Amino acid sequence: MTRQGHAHAEPAAGFPDSWLDALIGAGSVFSRDYAAPGAVSTVGVQFPSTFHAEQFCLSVRQMANLLGTRAHVHKVPSHQARSTLREAERHGSRLL
Repeated sequence: MTRQGHAHAEPAAGFPDSWLDALIGAGSVFSRDYAAPGAVSTVGVQFPSTFHAEQFCLSVRQMANLLGTRAHVHKVPSHQARSTLREAERHGSRLL
């Protein structure tokens, strides 16, 4: 049985696009990759403050837990974000 108590539940392929959009709030998306149609595997988001970024990270982790999966959230300074995403892609990693 999974943590949710469903005998044959499988983890989500990615984070639902519409849920992610609702969580981003004051953030600005600069990149988005998909695991399946409507399921985000990687997203690059810039936030106006550390508070906004922290709230987003906490919410994404909680929502991923409800989906039966884990969110790997990496916070980097905005000037390093694109190079971090390129490096992750080079190694076959998926970041949210």
